[in-house]
Amino acid sequence: MRKKYLFLLCSYAIAELTCSTADTPFAHAKIDDHTKFPQCHVAVRGRSMADDKEGKVSRHDFSVAYDGEDRVGQHSIDVENLAPALLAFGKLIREANVEFNGKKSSAKVSVVSDFEAKCFHINFEVVVSLFDQLKTLLDSPGPSTAKTILEWLGLLGITGGSGTLTYLGYLKWKRGRKVEVRRIEDSDHTGTVEVRIEGEHNSVQIHNHVYNLSENPRALRATRDAFLPLGQDGFEVLRLKEGETTLDEIDTSDVESIVASCNVGIEQAKETEPEVETTSAWLSVYSPVYDATAENWRFRLGTNVIYADITQTTIAADALERGGAMADDSYQVRLEITTEIDGKGNRKQPQYKILSVVRFVPASPAVQTSLFGGSDQR
Repeated sequence: MRKKYLFLLCSYAIAELTCSTADTPFAHAKIDDHTKFPQCHVAVRGRSMADDKEGKVSRHDFSVAYDGEDRVGQHSIDVENLAPALLAFGKLIREANVEFNGKKSSAKVSVVSDFEAKCFHINFEVVVSLFDQLKTLLDSPGPSTAKTILEWLGLLGITGGSGTLTYLGYLKWKRGRKVEVRRIEDSDHTGTVEVRIEGEHNSVQIHNHVYNLSENPRALRATRDAFLPLGQDGFEVLRLKEGETTLDEIDTSDVESIVASCNVGIEQAKETEPEVETTSAWLSVYSPVYDATAENWRFRLGTNVIYADITQTTIAADALERGGAMADDSYQVRLEITTEIDGKGNRKQPQYKILSVVRFVPASPAVQTSLFGGSDQR
């Protein structure tokens, strides 16, 4: 029997890849006689609305697997293709959540290790606590659950229920062609969009959120990146899975159609909203700050020198307590990067804000510069 190794991919929680770990998770796993790897069984835990310490939340799990006929006996994947794909799933789902539930809702996508199942799968969590109340006050439809969002994206099957086009299904159908759009008013105010290819008579009806997402350049860029492994190193198909069941498959020809639509949408988009990303980063002090009340400090971020807003942290107070700050003091931080976009789609210089400090590493012992001048020996 032909041997396969399916790479189960998932995404990151707010720009950070996180994996749950435990002692010897595969200690009792049954070893496959052919691959010599632990046999995998992907478990699915679907939940509707529930309450926890973060308020009312919705959870649902799904898996994706990259595979190909030429992957016989091969158990590796290029990290340069894998990493962008992981990040892309998180970005796409967050953009979809904003489209369906608004900016007051947040989405969290985590890599979850199910040690009973002996494999990794995705746990997707949407937090809708305050937004749920807002929708009720406005007498509009309630918040979309995690499962609903995944269904509309096409991550639980590209076709969708009753033949309805999902986001991925619509991009595949469109194939980068120009379309004519007509919005249809309906009684539940969710909105339906009729789309027709220019010069053709056949049309399809899609959810207005699906159409809006197909016009969102951030979602389209993430969609392209999610398929980066396909067409390389023998990977030919992406399988959408729930448990042991394969819900749908997306092959390289499907990806070509989807990416064609992404490229056209990105080129035609008029981006005006700021692009906001949150990521983990290491910053090192570029030059000591002498004003303890300064809102911005100058740091090195890689090879770049940046100003970062520190008002949401205790960086200044902690430095004052230590007696000063040194060049090359280092901080591991959660960093928010905001890039303003003008009316012509041109990006301005990024603005940086430190959301939290994870770790502080002092510079090598030397002459320490006080926040208020003078120096001390460490």
